[in-house]
Formats: sequence, structure tokens, C-alpha cells
Amino acid sequence: MRSWVKLIRIKHWVKNLLVFAPVFFAGKILEKQIFLLSLWAFFSFCFCASSLYIVNDILDLHADRNHPIKKNRPLARGDISVFQAIILAVICLIVVFCFSYNLGRDFFIVIGIYILLNISYSVFLKRIPLLEIFIVSFGYLLRITGGGIATKITVSSWLFMGTFLISLLIFFGKRRAEIVLLKEQAQKHRAVLSDYDLEYLNLCLVTTGASSLVMYVIYAVEKGNHLIYTAIPAAYGILRYLKLVLVGKGGDPIETLIKDHHLWMAVVLFLAGIALAIY
Repeated sequence: MRSWVKLIRIKHWVKNLLVFAPVFFAGKILEKQIFLLSLWAFFSFCFCASSLYIVNDILDLHADRNHPIKKNRPLARGDISVFQAIILAVICLIVVFCFSYNLGRDFFIVIGIYILLNISYSVFLKRIPLLEIFIVSFGYLLRITGGGIATKITVSSWLFMGTFLISLLIFFGKRRAEIVLLKEQAQKHRAVLSDYDLEYLNLCLVTTGASSLVMYVIYAVEKGNHLIYTAIPAAYGILRYLKLVLVGKGGDPIETLIKDHHLWMAVVLFLAGIALAIY
């Protein structure tokens, strides 16, 4: 059972909480009907992501066996067969369509784009340096867009661009951590890593980190309601993440968040501050 849970990567479902962002920042998350629609959208993206993780693991089976950490994934270890994994991926997609059906055509289109984008990434886009990071980051924007469409709440430009910049920061950090961890074996695991160097990735980290913080500060000043005070934990969280990345961590953003108390406390204080200011 543990292998099946690892295969669908339930701990990574936390990424799909982004679908709640539009209603959270709009001050409507306490409205029952809107919350339920967001919840439907959340589970749609969760099962969709799980099916795509399975597809990606099947396609990356050989590369994962050459990775010091990913070699312990259920498919790479042989705990679950490829055929069993395909069956589970299909079941997850069926669940996605069931959830999406009640959220309207536009939400279904967003899910469709998300699926096509991720399959294209797994098949060939992940081999194109820089573009592959932008493609993954765009997946985060689709989560927010889906949450807005499901609840009929317009996603603000600030939220849209802030999410995009933060996701770029995270994935530049992930690529850097992979290069540091894998060293000369990096190219065998992910061919595109040969096109990056640490100096370039450090520059990208500083650029995206600073840009995302400045954008949030401008948003907080414009909105008022004491939101500017939440820029303090936001700045701490970004700088803490950069510190972790520069010492070779950050390969798995979710693991990094869970294991680093400084980081998750910054996130908790940031969200709590926003909740107090808005609600």
C-alpha cells in the first residue's frame, strides 16, 4: 500500500492548494458554495497530477534508476509493474473527468491544457533548456486559473505574476540542487542539466527572488489593510529558501518546506498575516 501512495505522490498534492488562492485573496474562502467549488477544483488537479506523475515515472524509468534518490521510487525499484501503474493512471484520469464535469467547460479546457502540457513536457519539452522551467512554472499558473474559473473569480495580475516568479525561483533552485547532488552523473539523469551552470542559475535565483518580493511589496502597498507587514515573513521565506539552495538543498521543494522549520514558519506567518488583513 505504501508503494501505491508513493507512486501517486500524495504529499505533492499540497501544490494544488494554489487553486484556493483566487478565493483566498478575494476574501471569499469562507463562503460555503465557493469553497466547495474550489475543493472540487483542488481534487481535480490532485488526481490529474497523480496520473501525470505516473506517466512521467514510466517515461523516466531508466533515468530514475541512475538517480541516488529517485531510484527508490516504486516503479524504479520494481515494487509496482508498468502495467499496474498504467491502470492506476487511467483510474485517476477517470476520477478527474468526474470532478471536472461539474465545474463547467472552461475548467475542463484548463485541465485538458494541463494534461497536454505535462505530457509534452515528459516526452520532449523537458530536453529544451530554460523553456522546460517555464513550462513547469506555467503549470502552476494553470492551477490558479482553474481555481478562478471554477469559482468565477477573476485572478488578479499581481497574483498571476507573483505565482509565476515564485515558481521560477523554485525550479531554478531545483535544477541547481540537482547539479550539486549528482555532479558528473547529472547529465545521465536529466540531459538538460548539461546546459546549465551554477553561475547562471545563481543569477536566475537572485533575479526571480528579488522580482517576486518587489512585486508582492508593491501589491501589499497598493491594497493597504496592513498587508505590508506580511512582506516581512515573505522576505524571510525567500531569503531562507535561497540560503538552503546555495548549500545544496532544494532538490525537492516539498521536502525542503517540510523539513526546514524556518521556511514553513515563514509560510504560516505569511498566510496568517494575509488572513488577518483580509478577513
